[in-house]
Amino acid sequence: MKDKIKIGIVGCGMQAQIVYLPALKKNRQAEIFALCDTDIRKLNHLKERYNVPFHYIDFDEFIANPELDAVIITTPNYLHCPMALGALEYDKDVLVETPMAINAKEAQKMTAFAKKKKRILMPAIYQRIRQDVQMIKNFIDGADLGSIYYSKAGWLRGRLDWAMTGWWAEQMRAGGGAFLSLGSQILDIAVYFAAPDKPVSIFGVGHKRNSKSQVEDTAFALLRFPNNQILTIEVGFSVTQEKDFSYYNAFGDKGAALLNPVSVNREMHGHLVNVTPKSMLGQKDYVRQAYNLLADVFVDGVLKGVEMPIKPEHGLLVCQVTDAFYESCASGKEAVIKT
Repeated sequence: MKDKIKIGIVGCGMQAQIVYLPALKKNRQAEIFALCDTDIRKLNHLKERYNVPFHYIDFDEFIANPELDAVIITTPNYLHCPMALGALEYDKDVLVETPMAINAKEAQKMTAFAKKKKRILMPAIYQRIRQDVQMIKNFIDGADLGSIYYSKAGWLRGRLDWAMTGWWAEQMRAGGGAFLSLGSQILDIAVYFAAPDKPVSIFGVGHKRNSKSQVEDTAFALLRFPNNQILTIEVGFSVTQEKDFSYYNAFGDKGAALLNPVSVNREMHGHLVNVTPKSMLGQKDYVRQAYNLLADVFVDGVLKGVEMPIKPEHGLLVCQVTDAFYESCASGKEAVIKT
């Protein structure tokens, strides 16, 4: 068994620079071996900063490097599927940013090919391995909150923090708007908490601040589950507020759990009692910790064959829900989620 794995990153934008490069640098079993991007100045800067042996502007040359063990894909959405398939074809293990693909058809193709090649394909739906999410999942699975009947979630990006510019605003490259790009992570928390049940239908509405926009900048959805559980979601790129705001609230007949900040309350002897573990109080930066763990899990999977807690089927389900959302938007009616 190797002491280290050689990892390449394709797409050296904000996500690679803020998340993956720092996370991999901390992992002693990972070597940042190659970078690929069309911006040569960016490549040269990151190559020097992280002492990376190889850099490429051509993906085909990048993926053909025989020493490369695994690839992390952080490119625009429309490239996730073709680049993942290319990496798998060269027998590389793959970690792909969310959304895993721009539609379920692509996600199914990726999932099937990874199985055929016997390689790892892990969508970067890091939310389910967040420490606070894991804690709430334990409360739900232990029936401490009773039967969950209603959940609501949102991720609203303030106009000062976000702008619909570049590939994010283009239908061809983004594949969709706010619901595809922001809703993917929220959806995974929802289906993770509800598992093994899966959502069966969705009613969706998208809003374009500019009528000439190719994709929606704000989206709203109502999802139904087979046990009569209801989930509402709101996401937006450019809401008229100053700061980014995200939340997830789950309500059961015996208690409730909230994220951002984390809080768990149970009804006990006729009183509402805060049962949030003391170890969780005051903690911050769950997202950074989860991304670091995501990188570590991927490295362990490639190097040691450790079973992945995040599977391609999880990303596929999110894509299936997203497809149904856009179907509902187009028809103005509730759409069945085809799983």
